[in-house]
Amino acid sequence: MSDQNIPALAILIFEKEDILYETYLGQSQIEQNRSLASNHVFLLASVSKVITATALLQLHEDGLFELDDPINDYLPFQVRHPRHATAITFRMLLTHTASIADGDALDDQYFYGRDSPVALSDFLHDYLVEGREYYDANGNYHSFEPGSDVEYSNVGNALIGVLVEEIAQMDFNAYCKQHIFAPLGMNHTFWRLDEVTQPIVQPYNYTDGQYDAIEHYTFTDYPNGGLRSTSRDLFLFLQAFVAGGTVDSFQLLQPQTIAQMITPQIPTLDRTAGLHLFHLDTSNNLWGHDGGEQGVATIMGFNPDTGIGAILLTNQGEANLDGMLTQAYAFGVKQ
Repeated sequence: MSDQNIPALAILIFEKEDILYETYLGQSQIEQNRSLASNHVFLLASVSKVITATALLQLHEDGLFELDDPINDYLPFQVRHPRHATAITFRMLLTHTASIADGDALDDQYFYGRDSPVALSDFLHDYLVEGREYYDANGNYHSFEPGSDVEYSNVGNALIGVLVEEIAQMDFNAYCKQHIFAPLGMNHTFWRLDEVTQPIVQPYNYTDGQYDAIEHYTFTDYPNGGLRSTSRDLFLFLQAFVAGGTVDSFQLLQPQTIAQMITPQIPTLDRTAGLHLFHLDTSNNLWGHDGGEQGVATIMGFNPDTGIGAILLTNQGEANLDGMLTQAYAFGVKQ
């Protein structure tokens, strides 16, 4: 923590349904001298994407679409690449091969001290469709043909949230509460800032030897990184991934879906990419996701063979957690 100037660090190491080790270090709020506690919620940044993908894949398991279906068959507006006729599919969104770029319009969609007043679907309509307010043919789309290359896309993940809303015919936040959070007992997990019921870990920048607090914020394209949660709630979620998809009689996902998520989908382009899960550490066979946003850095990973995994959450955006994840996993193996 000292080496990387991390104010607060939550670590949880588990093996299947058992917590092997957990600790809460440092201060979740420096100015108030508030020590980090297990119920203090962190902004998860891109770790959120795994929850968003899970929501979509639940609907896939219900037989409501196929992964290689064109997404335009399910959207209330049409998403067309300005330079290629190739249809964008669900699998492309889930593997970051849809050629949708993160343009400058995203910079103005951060809201400090409040939730975004802009509806997710309305913003993506304005961003992706020609003639709309935020459309930029060069800035909002990459040059490559959809499916032919890989570029990480926050907007592509946010579009998954819209697809969940359209296919399930309910608000994305409400869907996640009903089909993921409540059944798993994730009682400290929130998409909306105004729904958080316990202390939020303060995000910080570290510059010139001092910590600068960042006001709690949200962004309109929230499914790609706006979830707030705790290490214990994420443990409840990841349990399903090392237990064949089922926890305490609740089936989050089917075993074959989880197997697909941790199978390289586009090995000719990226041998580490599954369906919104990445092979973070091939030597230890750790699959998972990391995240970084203003004032936060996060990572979670698990070995599907050993059932051992780790979750690390911090409130300093420049922290590098890759090596810490490997060390945490090695600690778990020794227990």
